Amino acid sequence: MVNFRLNNKEITYSGNLSECLLDVLRNEYKLTGTKCGCKEGECGACSVIVNGRLTNSCLVAMGSLNNSDVLTIEGYSKSARFAALDKAYASVSAVQCGFCIPGMILASECILSEHQHPTDEDIREGISGNICRCTGYNSIVAAIGFAAEDQVQNFRMSYPTIREVDLEEYVPKVAENTDNSYNADSPNSLPQTLREALVMRRKYDLIPYSGGTDLMVEENSDEKDYLFIGNLLELKNITEDEKYIRFGAGATFYEVLNHKLTPPILKEACKQIAAPAIRNAGTVGGNIANGSAKADSALVFMVTDSKIRLASSDSERIIPINEFYLGGGKTALKNDELIIEILMPKHGIENYSYTKIGARNALAISRVSFAGIADIQDGIINNYTVAFGAVIDTIIRRSDIDIMMIGKTIEEAKLIVDDYIDAYDKAIVPRRGRVGVEYRKDVCMNLLRDFIANTIC
Repeated sequence: MVNFRLNNKEITYSGNLSECLLDVLRNEYKLTGTKCGCKEGECGACSVIVNGRLTNSCLVAMGSLNNSDVLTIEGYSKSARFAALDKAYASVSAVQCGFCIPGMILASECILSEHQHPTDEDIREGISGNICRCTGYNSIVAAIGFAAEDQVQNFRMSYPTIREVDLEEYVPKVAENTDNSYNADSPNSLPQTLREALVMRRKYDLIPYSGGTDLMVEENSDEKDYLFIGNLLELKNITEDEKYIRFGAGATFYEVLNHKLTPPILKEACKQIAAPAIRNAGTVGGNIANGSAKADSALVFMVTDSKIRLASSDSERIIPINEFYLGGGKTALKNDELIIEILMPKHGIENYSYTKIGARNALAISRVSFAGIADIQDGIINNYTVAFGAVIDTIIRRSDIDIMMIGKTIEEAKLIVDDYIDAYDKAIVPRRGRVGVEYRKDVCMNLLRDFIANTIC
């Protein structure tokens, strides 16, 4: 069973734990204001607010919601800020067909709750995962801006009641984890600790589910058996020791992006991942575990020679990330293991380059991605690493080529730049796909030359 709050009411759900929240909201609870659009996390029509963060309900399995707070447009329409947004949207004709509006309004709430004086850039970023095919977005951006101005000036209390309800502020209330539903003899249990999760991982054939943003777009996702680990606090820590920044595998991209320990190169990658609702749910561990060469954060962990801590119920090991990827979407993760932490070196990564080439600014899957690190002290190259994503079936990281630069002076490195470029020209052989081979090869080599020009030449 899953206990959670829905629009300020306590709910106990006893259905299929793999069912997506969108379908349960519409079919079981008849909350049809949450719209079904793409069902892939692309359009934002199904947006709800989970624990105060914008979330695509089509990418949320019910089993991940234990002790969570869920708000739909029906519940939000009883809030004071909805009245301000309702008036603002109407004043600039920001509503046309209306299909996207419930999700857009909830995205607006999340913008206003985070920014008292949002800029146009803040607003456009906040709604970047919500598609509108009618307005062209300008009127929506204006409406959110007007609502922000009105709330600052405290005008909202003079608004007429849009619906005959008492206006109130929405404050998410996440319950303390007091659930006692864990049962080691049931594969449908919801583990409350890492130890419980590892025991279940050993005993049952379950798919680890943290954020769900990759898993829930797979075919027949509602028929699969998941091990729900997204709420385990032991997997959410971000800490440091003398050598490493240690990212818990369950830390979301939002949490990583906003943490003081996160280095700029990883923040740069996290900022470009999908859109806010995806970053609020997706995790760094999941981004690595899927084995994809297009994974944005994995490219950064690869170029920094990070390590992965893996654990089972009776052992654990730490391996270099380049040994984790086996190609073809396969990884070195054993059937009884979970990713616990990513250990990222904390020194020598300040001078970096990160570029993601996609078809659009938000919700883009990499066509080509590049990351480079140049640690140069007193004219000596201590470390020089590059990595390429979305080119072949695994991230390209060739330490045997990069070693050509290490230990050289800048002047010595300049003499072998052509040999270095030629080595990568031979090493990069893009696979065929929707994006042309020649295009990806040219982009890779141009990004490499730019990196060299900015660091050595």
